[in-house]
Amino acid sequence: MTPIATTPPRDHALDTMRVVATLLVIVIHVSAKGFGLMGERNWWAVNAWESVARVAVPLFFMISGALLLTRAPTVAAIGRREWRILLPLAAWSLLYLLWFRHTGQRQDDWLALIVNGPVAGHLWYLYALAGVYVFLPVLVAFHQHVAPRTQLFCLLFWFIAASVVPLEIALTGRRVAGIDWAALHLYPGYMAVGALLYHRLPAVPRRLHLAFAWAAWALLALAIALATWWRSHTLAQANEAFYTYSSPLVLLASLAAFVALRALGATWAPPGSRRMRAVAWFAATSFGVYLIHVWVLFALETVGIDYRYVNPWFGIPLLALCAASGSAVLVRGMQAIPGVRAIVPR
Repeated sequence: MTPIATTPPRDHALDTMRVVATLLVIVIHVSAKGFGLMGERNWWAVNAWESVARVAVPLFFMISGALLLTRAPTVAAIGRREWRILLPLAAWSLLYLLWFRHTGQRQDDWLALIVNGPVAGHLWYLYALAGVYVFLPVLVAFHQHVAPRTQLFCLLFWFIAASVVPLEIALTGRRVAGIDWAALHLYPGYMAVGALLYHRLPAVPRRLHLAFAWAAWALLALAIALATWWRSHTLAQANEAFYTYSSPLVLLASLAAFVALRALGATWAPPGSRRMRAVAWFAATSFGVYLIHVWVLFALETVGIDYRYVNPWFGIPLLALCAASGSAVLVRGMQAIPGVRAIVPR
């Protein structure tokens, strides 16, 4: 096969997907406070929104795969990507530690906390991304030089190793086969499957196929919610086994969401439209929004605004939209300041 060497033009469908994924991450963090409170009458609202939103982080990895695995990475290029991750990671770790100190949570040896991190839960994604970037040449070679049929064969076993086996262990405490699956890690696989779907499927599939993708996402979200209720009810405490990004239900829902949201972006926000410009504006802030939105939620909580400020069925998405909007405005302002913009890159 001939290697793909060109850099693809900007795809606004992926921008749409990135915006939706960012909003869904905020939905997860808005809902998280109520997940452990199974006795509350609004627990099902929390569970439902969490289940729909669990595709968010897998979508981020899949978008990265779609964009990066057509390029031939050099050591210098990998270094630049790592710098774009590690500088914001260090800066925001310090900012969150300062916030925690301000709220009375005194912690020592900040350097060790950052190295061992994350100091704030959502920053784990940057640690994972920094690790995956080191292996970009391996992923690029897999995408460019391995036949699609062979890629599917490998990804089938990745699904077993990175998804089915962890769930088996979580539910039973053991595994049937003693094969060591460590080589087939979850997040690089998401990047590989994202690249495969992006470059081998049309942006807007046939109507029947697109309807199947939307229906599959909806049904799998329902299955995640029901399985989470069953597991939590069985253990008499809230349990996230079916929420994890390695959960087979979440993985399959992420594939369906990728196809559905790509088509949505290609049709709902076509190039040159006002919707496309709005999507592009927010997409340019999405990384910064991911970094800052937890602080915005903390600040809102100090004045009594959380997922219960109105009925959670409506309050969770509304608060997520408010936090996303406020975060985007803050990020835009930071991006206009020389030096500061480096910690909220576009």
